Amino acid sequence: MRVGIARRRLPALAAVVTILSSALILSSAPIAAGAAEAPPDADPARVAIPYLGTVSIDIPAPWFITDCAATFAATPLVTACDANAITLAAPEYDPDAGTVALRVALSDGRIGTTSVYQVVLEPPMVPAATPNIELRPVQAGSLLRVPISELGLECQVCNATGGSLRAVAVQPESAGSLWATPTHLVFRPAADARGPVELVFRFADDYGSWSGDGKLAVSVLAPADRPLVTADVVVELAEGAASVDLNELAFPLGGGELIVVGCGDPIRGQVSCAADGTAEYRGDGGIDQFSFQVATAEGGRGFGSVTVVPAGATEPALGMAPIAPPKQSKKGVPVLVPPAMPVEDDGTTGDGLLGPLLSVFDRVGA
Repeated sequence: MRVGIARRRLPALAAVVTILSSALILSSAPIAAGAAEAPPDADPARVAIPYLGTVSIDIPAPWFITDCAATFAATPLVTACDANAITLAAPEYDPDAGTVALRVALSDGRIGTTSVYQVVLEPPMVPAATPNIELRPVQAGSLLRVPISELGLECQVCNATGGSLRAVAVQPESAGSLWATPTHLVFRPAADARGPVELVFRFADDYGSWSGDGKLAVSVLAPADRPLVTADVVVELAEGAASVDLNELAFPLGGGELIVVGCGDPIRGQVSCAADGTAEYRGDGGIDQFSFQVATAEGGRGFGSVTVVPAGATEPALGMAPIAPPKQSKKGVPVLVPPAMPVEDDGTTGDGLLGPLLSVFDRVGA
């Protein structure tokens, strides 16, 4: 996790100020004007500490801090102080912390003043739910199970419980029912449903902050005479690895050759799917998940998933993944597969596929 660091050059007189006397203020007007040469902030008295990060208050000349001892005593959020700057840090986040009034004694060498900065803790990044999967076909009256690994979830604070998944809506509503499980989002289309359907869901972090609406596009098809049935399984890891024969997780009820199309990306590990249907997973030893897709020569398509768990884990239980709808609420269903951490943009665009070529040019001086 990258720790946020911010620096603010805050006008010393922009906050709530206590001056020795009003007459003294009038006599020092040219000096105060010189101190205000720094660009004013929209809310200069407010200082927000990034989540688990650091922020610096820079005092503009000609002002300087006269009492760092009092500044340290004001709040444990102050970690450093000298004549020209104060550093504040928040090693943990408290959603009930509120606002801390930090009073800072200043002087320009002739007069003294006190600036008050309103210090707050910035919350963690709001979870994201941005699935990037193709249109999913599902036959009317059957089940479409979408694993958490396919929902495009990112969460900065999902360590204690893993977060919560909530089924929001099916659009149109008459197209079927939608629910969340600890490992999947599940859609059951109505028997007479046909055509495009949108599945709407949300995800919450450990502090109860919700993502925006995540949306999945689905196409409901007429029931097939010879359906391709797939399974969602939970398997145990051995030293962070697992081997799964996907041929055993798909069943063409009408017969025919089964084709393993491929595997989706796990959340934190790696998986390779061979042409013979063998999926080899390796990760960090924690709970993880990946999807797979199969087909038949007759045009049938099916999707399943593999959830890997550490040895001795009791939830989810080994075998078939839980698909029945648990109690649904506005708080969502606690998930057992922690989503990915958000990847911070470092501001660079990279060279993409040209990178290796450009590095060669650099070496030869081209």
